Amino acid sequence: MKLKIDVKDLSSCEKVLTIDLPPETVTEEFETFYTAVGKRAKIPGFRPGHAPKHVVALHFKEEAKNEVWKQLVSRSFRDAIRQKEIAMIGYPQIENVEFNENRLKFKAHVEMRPKLKIDKYVGLSVKRDPVEANESEIEETLTRIRESHAKFQAVEDRAAQLGDFLISDYALVVDGKEVEKREGEWIEIREKDFLEGFSKQLTGAKAGETKEVLVTFPADYGKKEFAGKTGHFLVTVKEIKEKKLPFLDDEFAKEVSQCETFVQLKDEIRRDLETHKKTEVERKVEQALLDELIKRSKFEIPSRMMERRCQALVEDRIQMLISQGVKQEDAVKQKDELQKALQPEAERQVRISFLLNEVAEREHLDAKEEDLEAKYRSLAERARRPLEEVKTYFSQDEDRRESLRQQIISEKTIHWLKDKAIVTENKK
Repeated sequence: MKLKIDVKDLSSCEKVLTIDLPPETVTEEFETFYTAVGKRAKIPGFRPGHAPKHVVALHFKEEAKNEVWKQLVSRSFRDAIRQKEIAMIGYPQIENVEFNENRLKFKAHVEMRPKLKIDKYVGLSVKRDPVEANESEIEETLTRIRESHAKFQAVEDRAAQLGDFLISDYALVVDGKEVEKREGEWIEIREKDFLEGFSKQLTGAKAGETKEVLVTFPADYGKKEFAGKTGHFLVTVKEIKEKKLPFLDDEFAKEVSQCETFVQLKDEIRRDLETHKKTEVERKVEQALLDELIKRSKFEIPSRMMERRCQALVEDRIQMLISQGVKQEDAVKQKDELQKALQPEAERQVRISFLLNEVAEREHLDAKEEDLEAKYRSLAERARRPLEEVKTYFSQDEDRRESLRQQIISEKTIHWLKDKAIVTENKK
């Protein structure tokens, strides 16, 4: 295909191709389409396949435009890339299209793998924190376990006091209107509440009593219609419960674990904490290695690739905010702020991707079939799904399988870098 191709360099890894097709090429493609569709077209007033070409063109104009556009852009772009010997990555962005039955001209924004300069990647120096669970961390874990196994005993011979739990019904009145009503709510009487002073006003209440609790909603309260206003809670106490924590002894150890003694339970907690810490410490070592690799490298990255990565991070963060209870419209309003905040991380991730790919190629690191099998097993165990189901999921989509393959290569490359690194231990 004869093409007029103009190439504009945006950077060392981005180009814009202006591709202009000869008018006869476009016309011929339309003619080919109308001829092919005319052989099977059913048009009123004509026998199937015998309608004149201009009548076929009248009935199938939109279908022709869509099909010709798709075929010509695809073919001409492939030819242009081949003629100009451009090693493109990803997909082009097609823009500024001029298209009719005898003209097709468009621009294609393409990205290429950057040329990397790395001072050093073998024998990088990083530090590792010590792995040790101290007594305070063990005590914190025991406290959480103890709290989760607390029992609640009914109180009948006294009024409510600090630390008690009240099983209550309540109604909330704001501006003279009832805006909320709950039944069977558990309310803990404590020193500090989100709504300041709420539970302390229930001190001295007895089962069967109704007490009025007044609070002022903070200016930044989640429900804006309540912000800064006074809320009247009418709380009917149905039952008072006192929390009883179990004793930290051998019986407690047997109840909450497979251990026979409290000493064994503490040892088990220490081992679990140290395993968790070791995982976190190794993750930090890997991050430090990647940061060091970035410092020792120099290359441009495709701007649009970074924009896409940033957009993905922003969308993930917005979904996380929504899952945490933030209203969708409020989460979306933070988009611009998140985009600015996450841009450095997006750039870092794109740079790491290119660097790991470069090291993997230089050191001939690849994902073998046994690596894929091991990853399938790992994913199946983590998701608690049958192994064959996981394999089918990836085998049905080549892009999905390739993405997993690249993930494996990145993981192998990070492990290779860590094996070759000089890791010194930080003092305790």
